Amino acid sequence: MFGWPEFFVDRVVFLPVQRDDPREQCDAASGSDGSTRDVQMILETALSAVARGARGARIDMSARMSVQERFLPKVRPALEKSDWRSDWQQEQVYVRAFAEALGRQAAILAAWDRRTVITRQDIDDAARKMCGYMPIAGRWCPP
Repeated sequence: MFGWPEFFVDRVVFLPVQRDDPREQCDAASGSDGSTRDVQMILETALSAVARGARGARIDMSARMSVQERFLPKVRPALEKSDWRSDWQQEQVYVRAFAEALGRQAAILAAWDRRTVITRQDIDDAARKMCGYMPIAGRWCPP
């Protein structure tokens, strides 16, 4: 690889696309008020957004666990509200944007170390770097 890693990682411009991916949609027909399945679906949405932001860099299991550990303290209390589904409709854009930015920054950090695999340390360092730089990070996003 020649040049700066950011050049290669940030070369593709990502525009948010609304997809009808069933993994990214919470089960509205279930009628549950924040079941474990709903928590898993929201965490999977965040993980898939991190993967989109990473743009081809592999994400190891410890990094996936770090992402889940970051989002879980915000998601679980949010799902305790009775109208959490309407909140999710508003917040999912911010969750996806935050997670994609996290994946993009983690991929840059991994590229700087000449690795193609994102580790827990990359996710943790990326989150620290992003702290205070995200202009809007919804209520469901980690601090």
